[in-house]
Amino acid sequence: LWVERGISTLPPTVSNAKQAKVAVSTTTKPVTKLKMDQMKTSAHGAVAETPMPVLSKKSFKKLPQWDFEDVYNQDAPPRQTTCAQSVRNSEDESFKKAFLPNMRLFLHKDNINMSEWNRLSHFNNPFGFMEFKYDDVMASVQLIPKPKEPLLSPKAGSGGCIRCAVVGTAGILNGSKMGKEIDSHDYVFRMNGAIIKGYEEDVGNKTSVYVHTAHSITSSMYLLKKIQSSTFKSIIGLKF
Repeated sequence: LWVERGISTLPPTVSNAKQAKVAVSTTTKPVTKLKMDQMKTSAHGAVAETPMPVLSKKSFKKLPQWDFEDVYNQDAPPRQTTCAQSVRNSEDESFKKAFLPNMRLFLHKDNINMSEWNRLSHFNNPFGFMEFKYDDVMASVQLIPKPKEPLLSPKAGSGGCIRCAVVGTAGILNGSKMGKEIDSHDYVFRMNGAIIKGYEEDVGNKTSVYVHTAHSITSSMYLLKKIQSSTFKSIIGLKF
């Protein structure tokens, strides 16, 4: 799951899984084990976790090799769909094994408790919180309200179907004249640079969800400054 380097011990929530073949740390002492002075005892004698030490990618030189399955946050079972062409009705066995219909889409303030924070601290950005401090991240997370509806809703007259378009930034749409078709979808997802201004005929101008990381925001504004002065100015009707 890491882009560059890994971690030498198991995340807390999977410590009971099969023994992993873990990476070798450049440090002599494991940095992920919580010391006793990092644990607090409540009035009832229960042990409450505190944030684990901040991990750094530079402390590790090898990627991990784990033999347990990935862990995903999921919402309540999705509502029944009336769309005859829904991907949930796919008969492809390999797709059904891989598809999670209730995958949690949006992070909000009720998502992260201390156990989840410590688990995700083993993963570097954008997959987790490695190299970030608990107080710095949670100050922002606490501002995100829980969505009333975790899944996108079908539009009236759609037969219960939701049509989505995901638009990347590789440049293959240049000259395609696909803008109107893209905008005809119920929801349009854009990411990273999300170049629109001047290319509406090819990429459309509708944006429902904009996906980015801190790196993609800063790098896009630098790499694409000759094309557009600001990524955000080209996205119409989107609230941040």
